[in-house]
Amino acid sequence: MIWTSKTVAATLNTDAPAARSFSEISTDSRTLRRDALFVALVGERFDGHAYLAAARDTGAAGAVVRRGTPSVDGLVFFEVDDPQVALGELARARRREVVGPVVAVTGTNGKTATKEMLAKVLGTRWRVHATTANLNNLIGVPKTILSAPDSCEALVVEVGANIVGEIDMLRHIIEPTVAVVTNVSAGHLAGFGTLEGVLAEKASLASGVAVAVVGTRPPALRDEVRRRAARVVTAGIDGDPDIGAASWSVNEKGETTFTVGEQQIDLSAIGRHNVENALLAVAVALELELDMGQVARALEDVRLPGGRCEVAHHGALTILNDTYNANPESLKASLQTAAALRGDRPFVVVVGSMLELGSQTVRLHKESAEEILRENPTLIGATGDFVEAFEALDVPASRIVVSRDVEELGSVLRSRLEGNEFVLVKASRGVRLERVIPLLTKENEV
Repeated sequence: MIWTSKTVAATLNTDAPAARSFSEISTDSRTLRRDALFVALVGERFDGHAYLAAARDTGAAGAVVRRGTPSVDGLVFFEVDDPQVALGELARARRREVVGPVVAVTGTNGKTATKEMLAKVLGTRWRVHATTANLNNLIGVPKTILSAPDSCEALVVEVGANIVGEIDMLRHIIEPTVAVVTNVSAGHLAGFGTLEGVLAEKASLASGVAVAVVGTRPPALRDEVRRRAARVVTAGIDGDPDIGAASWSVNEKGETTFTVGEQQIDLSAIGRHNVENALLAVAVALELELDMGQVARALEDVRLPGGRCEVAHHGALTILNDTYNANPESLKASLQTAAALRGDRPFVVVVGSMLELGSQTVRLHKESAEEILRENPTLIGATGDFVEAFEALDVPASRIVVSRDVEELGSVLRSRLEGNEFVLVKASRGVRLERVIPLLTKENEV
């Protein structure tokens, strides 16, 4: 898309300043290209209007600013009520230049894995641009779309939310042709209050969309989405989905194999939950009439970002690193994956807080602690909200190590390891529990 003063002004419904052409749209005054259009966002800890001169000095030719902002020599201004809303409108204009499918993905768990799989699958026919890192909110989604290269023919956009109504606003920007909701469980309850609130928020991605592909958990997800989308396809292992696995298995490395119809698909991504994620991608592929042989080969090539069920061997010690995020449902999935991989080795579970659970934090941590105990681990390491959870269950000191300090937790746990254990490490991203891994493995490297 060619951004000129005229196209920007028309998109934002504001006055057009002196005729200019812009090389890109950027929110970062430090890294923008020469002749860029700088959008001066305002947040709790920053105000882009304080960096207008810096943006000009870096090379910006214009800026999107709040009405009444004092002029800055060398910059043309597009004055708007809210620069963040304007960023979304500019992204929507760019999205409308995409001629192929636009797939939006949300859900409590599996968003990123499913997004990666969808990008590979759609890449068998189109040149695809997809979300990178965690750019899935009201700033990240527009940045994702605006960074799409001129060659882009299809988009895969990850959608997250922390507050009521956020997904609806993002859907307005993305205008998806296909909406995918992986699953809904207890997550971000601090923002949505109840599971029903989470369900309604996630399902809103499908409002007015021609096709929605959804997982099977909870069963109410299908009906919630059916009230919003023209067509709904379910995909997964549980229940009676429209697209399911005729058979599936996990090998000793955790790699999974499953069949859809007569097509066998091999995943390097480990765990039952990734079979479910892949089935969502397969369902989208079938809706888009893609070649299933090519789809299978694309899924075989998927590599997920670090910290998501990542297995590493350190001598005889094996670490399952699943520290990218955590909630009760994803913890249960991690425990299932560990059970499939550990064999008869001693089992160690190291857990940290599951964040953003609001008023249900204490209850859900206690229930998750009980879930961990049912797996009968040899040793447990706990920090954050899990400390109180296990204390309430009166776990013997011989089976548990607790500490508020991650480094101390790791050091004490290491002294309790024989070096032949299978260790699951699980917590929300904000805990940064991956810091414990080097402490556990230091004496076990080969």
